[in-house]
Amino acid sequence: MRAVICDRFGSYQDLVLSEVPSPSLTENGVRIAVHFASVSYAISLMVAGTYQRKMTPPFVPGTEVSGVVTECGPGVNDLKVGDRVAAIVDSGAFGEEVVIDRATVYPVPEAVPLEQAVALPLSFGTATTALKRAGELANKTVLVTGAGGALGQAAVQVAALLGAKVIAMASSPAKLDAALKVGASEGIDYSTGDVVKKVKALTEGRGADVVFDPVGGEVFASLIRATAVEGTILSLGFASGEIPAAPVNLLLVKNIGLLGVNFSEYVGWGKEDRRHQFSDEIQSMMRWLFRSAAEGKIRLATPELFRFEQVTEAIDQVVQRRAVGKVALRIR
Repeated sequence: MRAVICDRFGSYQDLVLSEVPSPSLTENGVRIAVHFASVSYAISLMVAGTYQRKMTPPFVPGTEVSGVVTECGPGVNDLKVGDRVAAIVDSGAFGEEVVIDRATVYPVPEAVPLEQAVALPLSFGTATTALKRAGELANKTVLVTGAGGALGQAAVQVAALLGAKVIAMASSPAKLDAALKVGASEGIDYSTGDVVKKVKALTEGRGADVVFDPVGGEVFASLIRATAVEGTILSLGFASGEIPAAPVNLLLVKNIGLLGVNFSEYVGWGKEDRRHQFSDEIQSMMRWLFRSAAEGKIRLATPELFRFEQVTEAIDQVVQRRAVGKVALRIR
């Protein structure tokens, strides 16, 4: 089969498309003919050898696919050949076939196109897991940073679906417009003035009840000031490239909870592989998300699609923060 190979740590610009053997089927494995594979910022880190989950070259990068089941291991009895699925994979998404444990394979309803289904598991799974940790959201105000990206747009939609008023923050008018179209009530451009003042103006001076932040960086201190007393800040990553220092004194005086959310822990990418421990819970969440998508309660936009051969261009689109929403490779 054809696959993208990382044969040594370095720049994603060095990735090559090669012929490799198809992966072997495992006892609880599902073989998927990959139609689409997501492209994320984390891919550039994995290829560089700087990601928190270390890979050993040579390897096929990529962690999220949609496609069709072509074979099931003897331990799999609830999927069959021909089923449409999406999956979170340990690695190997940038190949024509992948074999992955049944625990992280999710059936896709007929009403959801495969090119849209690939955008759901990681972004919407992460957003839903984080937001539910913040408690009841009905009639609360949720501030979402990085709202023009795939994870940010997922958070906007899930928060709105759970009854929250959503304020989107993004780095350009185009990205704000995308967030407003999928459910944000208000938008704030990072680059045009005092973030704290704008959030306070939109919340009658209280601040946001929940802050969903996958960006980090220099704006983080402002986010704490923009959070309501007894509010919650959800830290999901550092797309800015900068890990912020938290002014703990402000957390203390405002009774703010700061929660780190690492969705990887629930799909087998933690220090220990605990995907089976959380499988029932995550499968239930994915059924709810895909059902919501099929019913039109959340909108899965078609990603910006690149040909298989354009893998470096696709990753560059994400790394340079030109993408609005999801980017994916069309494998077949």
